[in-house]
Amino acid sequence: MFVCNGCCCGRTEKGFPAVPLDEFKRQWKERGIRRRFHLTISGCLGPCPLANVVLILFRGRSACFHSINSPADVGLLYDYVERMLLVESYLNPPPELAGRLFERYIDETAAGECYFERAPAGCL
Repeated sequence: MFVCNGCCCGRTEKGFPAVPLDEFKRQWKERGIRRRFHLTISGCLGPCPLANVVLILFRGRSACFHSINSPADVGLLYDYVERMLLVESYLNPPPELAGRLFERYIDETAAGECYFERAPAGCL
């Protein structure tokens, strides 16, 4: 799990909500998954307009989430991860997280702009 703490995520001085970093660390330790699932607090993961982005990599699959702003949101992510650890396979995100799921891609425009889109429900 990569938790963005870069140029915009968590930057309250820029008008973004704080990232609950202490909660990520606390739950990671308390749930006892430290040796099976890694937590990284990273630099910018983009896309900045969505803010408070978390990237989960599991068994070669990825899921990007935005607006992870509260301890309850962190709990939802770890519940999701624990379900995948239990079945030892990637699972689609639960409905509670599906609305925050997005896919990121690069469009080869003359300006080299980066675009993103919210993933359709049940897609990944």
